[in-house]
Amino acid sequence: MSSIAKFWLVRVIIAGIIIVQAPALAIGRTLQEQFDQLCRHTQNADGLSTEKLQELLRESDELRKNIESSDDQKKKLLLFRLNKCRKFIAYIIDIRGINGLPSQ
Repeated sequence: MSSIAKFWLVRVIIAGIIIVQAPALAIGRTLQEQFDQLCRHTQNADGLSTEKLQELLRESDELRKNIESSDDQKKKLLLFRLNKCRKFIAYIIDIRGINGLPSQ
């Protein structure tokens, strides 16, 4: 096989790998972006209204389903971190209910 043929064969193989892996990479970024957008609210969770916090809990449940059904390599890590964010948001809601604090 000539060097030109080997050159093009390698390029075709690499292109095929990229095409096959591209959807999985796009899903991974999308899930990561959704996770980042949701969990960034934990930094100011105490300043959010109870309704907004409940909305975040619903979003986290939906995101959990999306992550669980994906084949993302970071699936286990994202689920672990999402669980921590969700528990913190639920904790803030519980504290407000126990102490009778306003919904803000």
